[in-house]
Amino acid sequence: MAAVSKKKKSGLGVSLFGLIFLAAGLGVLALGPLHTLYEHAVSADWRQVPATLESVNVRSNSGSDSTTYSVEAAYRYHYSGRNYYGSRVGYDRGSDNISDYHHELASRLRRASSQGHLTAWVNPEVPSESYLVRELRWEKMLFMTIFGAVFSGVGLFVMLMGRKKAAETAMAGGPIHSSEKHGFWMFGFMAFMFIGISLPAVLAIPDELGKDNWPILAVLLFPMAGLWLAYMAWKNLRNWRYYGPAPLALDPSPGQIGGDVAGRINLVRRLGQADWLVTLQCLRIRISRGKNSSRSESVIWQADQVPEVTDEAGGSVVRFRFTPPTDLPETDNEGSRQVEWRLLLTGPGQPIPLERTYELPVVQGTQTSSISLSEAHVEHHERQARMKSLTNAAEQIDVQMLGNGVLLHSRAGRNLALKAMVLIFGLIFGGVSVGLAYVAAEEGVMLYFMALMFGLFGFPMFLGGLFMLGRSLKARIAGSRVEAVRYWGGMALWKRSGNLVRADQLNLKGGMSMNSGRRTTEYFSLEFRDATGGKVIRLAEGIAGRAVAEALRDNLIKLLRLD
Repeated sequence: MAAVSKKKKSGLGVSLFGLIFLAAGLGVLALGPLHTLYEHAVSADWRQVPATLESVNVRSNSGSDSTTYSVEAAYRYHYSGRNYYGSRVGYDRGSDNISDYHHELASRLRRASSQGHLTAWVNPEVPSESYLVRELRWEKMLFMTIFGAVFSGVGLFVMLMGRKKAAETAMAGGPIHSSEKHGFWMFGFMAFMFIGISLPAVLAIPDELGKDNWPILAVLLFPMAGLWLAYMAWKNLRNWRYYGPAPLALDPSPGQIGGDVAGRINLVRRLGQADWLVTLQCLRIRISRGKNSSRSESVIWQADQVPEVTDEAGGSVVRFRFTPPTDLPETDNEGSRQVEWRLLLTGPGQPIPLERTYELPVVQGTQTSSISLSEAHVEHHERQARMKSLTNAAEQIDVQMLGNGVLLHSRAGRNLALKAMVLIFGLIFGGVSVGLAYVAAEEGVMLYFMALMFGLFGFPMFLGGLFMLGRSLKARIAGSRVEAVRYWGGMALWKRSGNLVRADQLNLKGGMSMNSGRRTTEYFSLEFRDATGGKVIRLAEGIAGRAVAEALRDNLIKLLRLD
């Protein structure tokens, strides 16, 4: 209950934060373009009379990053037999640096005064009220309209997110909607932001090019990014309309560690046979707060399953059932080290790819699900999964039968994408380190420290990637005797030997991982602890996928007839 209360307060805080932005945006609209239009309308019946200019100048106001301008003037005029003095130039208030309007206006007033054409607009009901010019600055009004609309849009969007968060907290235990539910609004909002904020600068491009300010063309990157985001918004909307909301009903709710994490997903179309897959993930979320806050994810546990999909009246129902290990942590969204349970669903690829992501509440418990998958479905897909894992294991690790044993060969050149990524990142960090060290000779000792920090990451990463790229491993098992030889570029580097006599000596060790969208591919090594010396010896490495690594281990146990 305390967590629910805290979430409700968090939703209220988000709404209040959005209200500040909304109020600021509406204030800009009300005090800017709307007030200008109001003054323009109420001054429509003012009288235009001759005026004498006493002084006019352009006042500059220098800020921390720009200089703004305003026009100040003093003039006098005669109305209904009396003399009046005025200082109000127009109903455009404040200072700005939008175009050269202020300098051009001051020049116009001086020219009109010298030619005897200067006039003032006078309020016939209150003759002391007057303007020198009665004109609308469309550029400034457009800028302020965009600025106010963007701030109002940000505030409204944040308030809606706050209300959604509070509503979802209040409906805990009900249907779970995928994170794609608001993808259309998120992408649409970001498109609105990018295009709206850059629009004044885009409209100014013709004038700036006339002044040979060619770097102004760089602002086109913002509307281009906005158009791409608008395309993503349309893509999400099309997907949402085609497959429907696809709510997930957990059974039991919340999911149970020590019991079942199961449920059903309802789709609005009859989809029949397709390449269906659900992935259940337990993730560690690390959040660093402060000036440079960041968020990172790592997989604690992950399992794949082919769900059972049946066509029912009005659509399809996707059913799944996982029994996660009992030693996993439950959902925890507090603090800097959080735990998140996530379900990924993929289905038909045509005419529109189906992908949905759900965040699940999972706790310690022993409740089981009333959802049952048919024996035929489970047996068929378990058999297919085993065959696929064995095939993948054979493709990744060469297994050769010898007269009295087995030879395992982990070839060089596998998993090139992962190794190339490590190599490139190491090269980038190392290159930055060298560049900083070069500049430090002129800029100061602080850059040497930064160069050292980048070098401590970059050079070991580069060398590690280079080593991974050319390494290979051969493990010969004859009887209970094992000899494992490490190679790099075909050259033998070292040899390890030991005795393998029992199946429980074999272990899978997780290593690096690589993300593809929301899914994570884990890489494993197969190793064993020597029965006599106790040292750990690696038999195979770079095995992509837990199921593939487990299939290789189980197959090796059968081939060696280990207990």
